[in-house]
Amino acid sequence: MKKILALTLCCVMFISSSICVFAAEQTQNSQVGSPSIDRIIEELEEMRAQNEELSRQIAELTKAVKARGSSGGGGNSRPTPAPSSNSNYVNFGGTVTYQGGRVEINGGRSNATLTIKAPGSGVITSANTLAGKLGGSLVSCINASAPGVNFKTAKVNFYVGGVADGENIAAYQNQGGTWVQLPVAEVRQDHVVVNITRLGDIAFIRVPALASITG
Repeated sequence: MKKILALTLCCVMFISSSICVFAAEQTQNSQVGSPSIDRIIEELEEMRAQNEELSRQIAELTKAVKARGSSGGGGNSRPTPAPSSNSNYVNFGGTVTYQGGRVEINGGRSNATLTIKAPGSGVITSANTLAGKLGGSLVSCINASAPGVNFKTAKVNFYVGGVADGENIAAYQNQGGTWVQLPVAEVRQDHVVVNITRLGDIAFIRVPALASITG
């Protein structure tokens, strides 16, 4: 669109300059036997009409460009793109999330490996709605599972790219369609450590202030 606008503007400038040159040439030629004055006036009128038409087109294109630029809405109103993932990580709008360290199961360190993948689109939509209600923004949303691993309690270190040390990050888990806040044990650079009693869909939300569920 900008290229079209620039090209059209160049055409207007060219025609405008052509009118000036043409008028000057006709003034000189009139002294040595040039075409009739009526013909000169007719050609100048044609150029002027072309110039006005191009000017009108530029005005319309300018309005179209401005309208297109303003139709995007605010940053929070834009839909979140579908996250990419495999069995080890999720890339949620540029924020990469995966298992960031050993998982503590029932109070002891283990060699358990989580399967991290993107949740369904309905879960992501619901998580975005929750973030809006909390006055925050959705940082990442994942589905975590560990086939064959049973536990009563677990402390999981999630790598969440871009999180700052001590930042207010709340973790919520979708349990039967209801988002339940999880205790966050620690937030440090690129890591969020969460205490859980089950695995499933987990949303990481940047909030203005953390609620009382921590530790």
